Amino acid sequence: MEIGMEYIKERKAFGRPIGKFEGIQFQLADDYAELEATRWLIYRTAWMMDKRYKEGKFDPLEVSKWISMCKLKAPKLAFRIFEHTMLWMGAYGYTKECPLEMGLRGVMSYYIGAEGAMNIQRIIIARQLLGREYVPYR
Repeated sequence: MEIGMEYIKERKAFGRPIGKFEGIQFQLADDYAELEATRWLIYRTAWMMDKRYKEGKFDPLEVSKWISMCKLKAPKLAFRIFEHTMLWMGAYGYTKECPLEMGLRGVMSYYIGAEGAMNIQRIIIARQLLGREYVPYR
């Protein structure tokens, strides 16, 4: 996101920085708000894990639900931020010379299975919300 913010301050279209256009500002604001919300979700989950291991305060399955929420939300948000930033940068945004291209490939690995595919995270969350008797593969 920082790379994109620097770029939209410098890149000019119609005689002014593209960061002055509302369409770009709206995307940036939405992405930033979601990033901060996701960051707090991760902080809360880390706090729960600390309490679980130090004090035995939380049920392991409750903690796993929160971990799965992080694993579900963070890659989707990261993908969207990469997508917006790459679009702001135009053709350069998806070339190998741009560091965003490699970052996007890294994010895609979470879609297809690193740390458990996204649908697995959804199953874990739903299992914790509905109960073990609602696991779809039983």
